[in-house]
Amino acid sequence: MVYKKVRNEAGQYVDGGQVRWDILEVHEAWTPQGKNVGWDEFPDKETARAAYGVSYEPLVPGGAQ
Repeated sequence: MVYKKVRNEAGQYVDGGQVRWDILEVHEAWTPQGKNVGWDEFPDKETARAAYGVSYEPLVPGGAQ
């Protein structure tokens, strides 16, 4: 699988600066530059999460945290 961390104000992951992110997960990503260019290969999402330095902290519905 390949993964990509993308900034998203409503993302499910948070970094040390309290910036929110999503982690996209796909089998392969075709980009204008080629297959999987700009994506990172990891064995699973948990390994990707650790490598990206983010923790899983989904937003609570209604905007409260």
